[in-house]
Amino acid sequence: MLNQNDYIMRQIHQLTQVLTRVISTLVGLKTQEKADQAIEISNKVLNEQLDLNISELLDMDSEEMLRVLEEHPGMNHENLERVADLFFELASVLSEEEEPNTNLSRLWKRALLVYEYIESEGNVYSIDRNHKIEKIQEILS
Repeated sequence: MLNQNDYIMRQIHQLTQVLTRVISTLVGLKTQEKADQAIEISNKVLNEQLDLNISELLDMDSEEMLRVLEEHPGMNHENLERVADLFFELASVLSEEEEPNTNLSRLWKRALLVYEYIESEGNVYSIDRNHKIEKIQEILS
């Protein structure tokens, strides 16, 4: 029988695997120039595996979204950063489309929000995260 710590670690591990798989898929789509499939695939996997929906997360106000993510079983700062990476990669994929996408700005802003939240609340410095924050700030300005 699993104790509480084992159960929590299993949830964290499962969440990490799902988010990593979705991000890998997005990077593959980006290189194949299939931006139209990016949100559909991401939503499908997140909904099936984690009961999360990107469109719903984008429609929430910032504080509510952070609360929903933090309360999700298995969510820690590492997985929050993966969620930010997911928003970042989706925005990167959609920014390569010829037609402007209404979600593009919202995705960049959500990625920035989560990255900045991790910066302020976390205790691990990341050069990669800082580069992404700077890139997003440059894009949004």
